[in-house]
Amino acid sequence: MAELQQNFEGDESLNITPSNMPDDASDDTVAFMQVPQSHVEDQIADNSVNYEGTLADNLGEVADEEDTSGDIVDDIVEDIAGNKKNVFGNNAASYGMYANATPADSTATDSFRVVEPKAKKHRTNRSALALMYSLLIFVILLAAAFFALHLYFNNRVAPGVDFGDASITRNLTGYQEDSVIKTVQNAVDHSELEISDDQGNSIDADLSQLGVKIDKNATVKAIMNAKRDNLFTRIMPWVHQTVSLKAVRDDSALDSYLLHKFIREKDRAVPYSAVFDKDSESYKVEDGIPGRTIETMSVREAVKKLIAYPGKTVKVSVTSRRTDAPIKLDAAQKLVNDLNKLLEKKITFNNGDGKDFTVPKEAIASWINIKADTTRRKLSYTIDADKADYYLSQVLPKELNQQKINQEDAIDKEGRFIFTTLKGSNGVEINYSNSVAKKAVESLRNGNDFKMAVPAKITKFTVEKKLVEMRIVVDKTTQTASVYKNDELVKTFPVCTGKRGADDSASGTFFIYLRYASQDMRGRNGDGSPYFSPGVRWVSYYHGGEGFHTASWNYKGIATGDAANHGSHGCINMYEQDARWIFENCPRGTIVQIVGTTPDGPVRE
Repeated sequence: MAELQQNFEGDESLNITPSNMPDDASDDTVAFMQVPQSHVEDQIADNSVNYEGTLADNLGEVADEEDTSGDIVDDIVEDIAGNKKNVFGNNAASYGMYANATPADSTATDSFRVVEPKAKKHRTNRSALALMYSLLIFVILLAAAFFALHLYFNNRVAPGVDFGDASITRNLTGYQEDSVIKTVQNAVDHSELEISDDQGNSIDADLSQLGVKIDKNATVKAIMNAKRDNLFTRIMPWVHQTVSLKAVRDDSALDSYLLHKFIREKDRAVPYSAVFDKDSESYKVEDGIPGRTIETMSVREAVKKLIAYPGKTVKVSVTSRRTDAPIKLDAAQKLVNDLNKLLEKKITFNNGDGKDFTVPKEAIASWINIKADTTRRKLSYTIDADKADYYLSQVLPKELNQQKINQEDAIDKEGRFIFTTLKGSNGVEINYSNSVAKKAVESLRNGNDFKMAVPAKITKFTVEKKLVEMRIVVDKTTQTASVYKNDELVKTFPVCTGKRGADDSASGTFFIYLRYASQDMRGRNGDGSPYFSPGVRWVSYYHGGEGFHTASWNYKGIATGDAANHGSHGCINMYEQDARWIFENCPRGTIVQIVGTTPDGPVRE
């Protein structure tokens, strides 16, 4: 009996089992019976239908996977429908044999199995591809989200960045720079210490008062750049980074502030130090004094915590105690020696036109800041470039700038040079900048002398030639002054010259270089006593402090020509009208010749 079986995987098989097969037949032996043609054809037809569909589907899948044209699949399906043996591929001959078989002995049995191609493998491949595509899309979306977050936080505070006290600063995630600036300022404004001592005194102090210099810009930058060292952890909110205030502490300034707040000046301990003495232009030791001081360690620690977590008020207490001079004599003496060596260095500036200016020691001392670190019991000094800059910017223009003065040369009527009546000088205007001070201070810090030509604009003077028409000859022997114009005598005046000895009028050839219609005169007499002559009229200087002028107090000396007993301090004393004539008619450049010898007594009755 033949039966058609269908397995559970979807395969179909035609089993024809021989009923009379010997028991000793091998497994390889198959006895075939002749099956009615119609039965076989029906069986094959049924199977062919299934194979047509299955193979067509499989070929369709292959066509889809390899992007093959649909026309090829259609041709294959049509071929299968027209010729059933093509379904079986290489086994087509076998199936054709069975189709043409004639019935045999009824006891004979034919057995064969037709295996349908499986579609499960193709469906598995499609599932794997779908999964792979899904994973790829997920990775792309994850990467896009990753870079999108980084782009978003490029100019914003990253998640997990902590700053200051939570009550003030809150969560900074996503803050932009403007908001961070306000947050930092708010935190600084609300950072304060309430400090009390053991005497019942208390003060409120902010960080700046306690010697802390806060860099707000650097703090903002640190917050904005926090967590940028790792791309993956930067956007993870559970990974935290705490940013503190960017600040510099000065514990010495803190100690000094608390000392002045809690200890009266008369009760304070004073360290030995160094002080500049103007009289000797050098440093000397300044004595220390025992007294009371403040233990400030608790405040220092509180300041550290407040810098780390700003934006709150911290309460802290301090105690006072008795102490000797915090810094001893030997430390002060060493500092004095170092500073005096420093003052030996020369700081000189030149205007580029032959004029120098050397900074005095007192000025250099004003640039020096002495710092006493009572905690470490040390003295040190710094050279303040800002102080040097301020001093030099004020002094150098006064010392090195020059007004242009055109030179005046006296010539005679033939055009011959006689002498220079007014020496010319170039105009100089220095171009000062703070780099000048920086270079000077740097040299001083290195313990070196310093000389520099300050950049300047120089304007050259011109030479003016002036014809000298007037000449005054003062004869000490006759006690007269004779005026010549172009070598012709114009007038002769009685005069009284300087006393013989130290006050004698200087002999030689000079020229009038400076004049005053009225001037207060000061000086010293031969015995060293001072004198003062207010409102002296018609003054014409020709040699230093010697000149022609009226002398109403010495008309007797003028009248008698008695320079020995009534002589001046070197000037030429004249009646007022005569001195005025000289002033009005003998201009600057007039030649003055002092000749003769001072007489022992009067030369006129």
